[in-house]
Amino acid sequence: MSKNRTAVTILTLATLVLLSPLLLNQHAILGVDGYFQYNRIYEAAMQIRHGNFSFINLYSFQQAGRVVNSLYSPLITYLAGALLLLLGTWFKFQLVSNFLLYFTSGYLMYRAAQKLHLPKKLSISLGVVFLSSNAVYGFILGTTWRTVALGLLPMFVGPIIDLYKGEWTLTKMLKLGVMVGFFAQFQVLTIVLFLPFLVPFAVHGLLCTKYRIDSLLNLMAGALFAVILSLNALLPILEVYRGNTLISPVAMDLVDNASKILQPLYTGVESSSDIVLTVIVGLILFWSQLKPFTKLFSITALVYVIIGTALFPWDLVQKAMPVLQSYLQMPRRISLAGTPFLIVATALVYYEAARDTESQSLKKGVMVTGLVLGVLSLSLCTQKVAHNVHFTTQETTSLADGLHTPKVNVHSKLTRISQLQPAFHTRDLSVLIAQVDRTTPDYVPVTHKIANLPAVYSQVYRQYTQKFSTQRQHFKYKVIHKGIQVSWNAKHAKMRELPVTAYKRTVLTLNGRRINAAQIKHHWVGNISIQQKVGRNVLTISYADSFITKLGDFMAEILWLAIAVLLILAKLPDWQRIRVKATQV
Repeated sequence: MSKNRTAVTILTLATLVLLSPLLLNQHAILGVDGYFQYNRIYEAAMQIRHGNFSFINLYSFQQAGRVVNSLYSPLITYLAGALLLLLGTWFKFQLVSNFLLYFTSGYLMYRAAQKLHLPKKLSISLGVVFLSSNAVYGFILGTTWRTVALGLLPMFVGPIIDLYKGEWTLTKMLKLGVMVGFFAQFQVLTIVLFLPFLVPFAVHGLLCTKYRIDSLLNLMAGALFAVILSLNALLPILEVYRGNTLISPVAMDLVDNASKILQPLYTGVESSSDIVLTVIVGLILFWSQLKPFTKLFSITALVYVIIGTALFPWDLVQKAMPVLQSYLQMPRRISLAGTPFLIVATALVYYEAARDTESQSLKKGVMVTGLVLGVLSLSLCTQKVAHNVHFTTQETTSLADGLHTPKVNVHSKLTRISQLQPAFHTRDLSVLIAQVDRTTPDYVPVTHKIANLPAVYSQVYRQYTQKFSTQRQHFKYKVIHKGIQVSWNAKHAKMRELPVTAYKRTVLTLNGRRINAAQIKHHWVGNISIQQKVGRNVLTISYADSFITKLGDFMAEILWLAIAVLLILAKLPDWQRIRVKATQV
């Protein structure tokens, strides 16, 4: 990285500027997804600390026996949990995790621009633009996990070039498989949205190559390798969704959550209108000067961004496939998947035109514009962070408003978001999690499918808070090996409603005896009732994941460990000398 020292220095400074409102005020931000993500990370940290690894969540999500971590980037969450334990406080974790994300996203954009042979100074400017763009700022403002995945997208520029040129060697296709598998560890939905982006380049490359059969076999090998590396993320999802009816993520109106670009009155850091208009103008003015790759790359990125807007008939789509309201939720996610490529494509269009026309003024204009846009983008995003810090420090800002959620979705003795700040600075990591119970009933098993309607989901959230969060005070909880013990005292022998959920493969043991499905009454919001006895009752909750899921998880983790070891060895001087000698032989 020494040859990229200037880029590393500038991107480090840009990232610190972005984090400066947090650093200067010693103030943390949670936002809309904060409690959901931090519960997952706390769970992973506690499982690591106690060496108690479980398919169900043991230390978080109301200790109701829910499956969350196993369904949502399990490997990366364990790494985040390890980082939390290493740093010791939530505030330090927030600073370091944000720094890692924004520096990495900026550096990957810089490297992507370099692969497209853009000048170093322009590449650095693009890195600054991207790390402060609407594609990734959601993590610092709301702990939205998709932004972690989106920040990695520029790393695919190299494989896109290989696909386009038809250079489908086994080594390059396996490398692409590793990258896809790695990306899937962060968020399966984002990789599903992104993979179609590769299709136009793959089609061009296949038409160009003379070795189509060999190329296709290499591509299949890479695809198979990606699937194997993703088994730990995919198999738990398949297992839990098979045989259970789950509460889907909250349903959203697709049209209302489409990207707002090309709208004259829509301005600010959230908008990509300036980039979209700039690349459209560039394509029109310099079409004849552009290389075929630049044309295809720019148009593909532009199509992605536009599909996520209301120009696409999302109203018809959600009527035909209402399930997308829960699992896609926001069409702007498609736009955001195209944003990093549109940013670099815009610079590529103008710089290539300047190079072809030998226009020094245009070339200098592109460089200056890149610098100005980098400073402007970073300034706008930093101001947005500062405004969020200011908003959450005010005594008038309620806890619910600070978490960007309705009041009914928050169960806590705290009333103001500012009261939460001491929990970020204590070394007792459980305080932040215990002080607020933020209702997020995703992946809870229910008796029947819940309609994809906002009004229905509001009722679900209210009922979940009443049946789980508010009822916990009547029970005692103890974490055991791979399970949870819930105990209570009863005056009468009767059916007792519990803040506990049960999946098809959940194992429940009541007072030393395993109870079967016929002895469990499931309620519509996910909680259960069982027959209690007079006196002390002890219910043990555990989960028996299938052999296939265990095997797939083991295979993926062993492969990732091997890949990590090889990557470390490849950086060692002795290993590099061995590789050189092997090449010479």
